[in-house]
Amino acid sequence: MSAEEAAAKRAEFESATAADPGNVKLWARFMSFELRDGGGGIEAARALYERTLAAFPDPAIENSVYWSWSTAERKLGDVDGHRRVLERWVRRLPRGGGGLGKEGWKQYLEFEVKNGEVERVRAVGEALLKAFPMDQYAYVDYVRALAALSRHVEAFAVAERGVKELSRRCRGHDEIIWFFMDKYVRRLKAKRSTAWEELTFDKL
Repeated sequence: MSAEEAAAKRAEFESATAADPGNVKLWARFMSFELRDGGGGIEAARALYERTLAAFPDPAIENSVYWSWSTAERKLGDVDGHRRVLERWVRRLPRGGGGLGKEGWKQYLEFEVKNGEVERVRAVGEALLKAFPMDQYAYVDYVRALAALSRHVEAFAVAERGVKELSRRCRGHDEIIWFFMDKYVRRLKAKRSTAWEELTFDKL
């Protein structure tokens, strides 16, 4: 795409969003353009992500924007840029909520696992538990991250901590941790992989 065609495309977007600023699909389509050949690339996309976040304060849309932004940074392979987005995402997420709140944390843990950053995995895992102190799945995701880095002693310690904390606050609220750890032990005994993508409920 020529520079003139790209400029025309941007002018079309600005005109369309000025006329219909609440149309999320317009922003999403233009984001795809910026990230494809002929668009402005990641720098232009980053600027557009910022504008989109400012234009749509709705938590569900904000979460979707961060998910898209995180995906773009991962494909680009910019470790520092990706980490900055993930850090921003989890700071903005509701605490103690459901799946909407934890998706960013899960991606953040996976990111640090893939980069082999043990200390960072610990920091993100502890922050996750602080944000979701009564969520069994938060403990499980932290265990998964430690297991993926072969930190099995630490993983079991986190699981024990979760069982103790959750059963103290709400008896019987720790069943998911027990279920997960049982399968985890079987996998270890069979010398099967505990990689992040392998140690899931679907593949246990």
